[in-house]
Amino acid sequence: MVFLLLLATAALVVLLLLAPFTLVANLLPLQRLVLHAVGTTAGANPRFTTPEAMRRVSDLLLYLALRRPLPNDGFYSAVELVHMADVQSIFQLVYAVTAAALLLSLVLLPVLHRHHEDLRRAGRAAARIVLGLIVVLGVVLATAGFDRIFIAFHELAFTNDFWLLPETSSLIQLFPEQYFMTYFLLALCGSVLAAVCLLLPWHRHGTRF
Repeated sequence: MVFLLLLATAALVVLLLLAPFTLVANLLPLQRLVLHAVGTTAGANPRFTTPEAMRRVSDLLLYLALRRPLPNDGFYSAVELVHMADVQSIFQLVYAVTAAALLLSLVLLPVLHRHHEDLRRAGRAAARIVLGLIVVLGVVLATAGFDRIFIAFHELAFTNDFWLLPETSSLIQLFPEQYFMTYFLLALCGSVLAAVCLLLPWHRHGTRF
């Protein structure tokens, strides 16, 4: 049972970290707000109208999640299309790992409950691990800055330099760097909120871990 409890805790850690990222990415109303906030569809010189930007985002999300082909209308360059194929592979991996963690949690937690294991241990342990990781990440971000972390991620995640797109490219015009920073912070806040929700009720009932 100890091994299953550890496995359930690990699955919950993965869910707490990845589920907010997948949810934030696929919430179109939130995407609309972010694109407005970073100047894609707002400001003195908006680069896109809101309907056009949202259509492009919807097409891209379907491409990343369901592998539906992007419209063949010349909006993206050949280099951008190659880069997005690489991004699709990463998103597919994230979706698969998130789904596996969810399935594992749904299988293990009832088993542990039937064996009278305290499920709060797994939940609270996962929450503490996630909050600890986020604190470490916060220190790294404060020390190195988002730009350096963003570049380091691309250097590790991609085996080519097709992600080095010019400012005039359609992808950069649609998704400037501020977009990714905002998206990252929103998803991180989602992880923090979910972890805190796992902790608060049990503190309130006086349960000790």
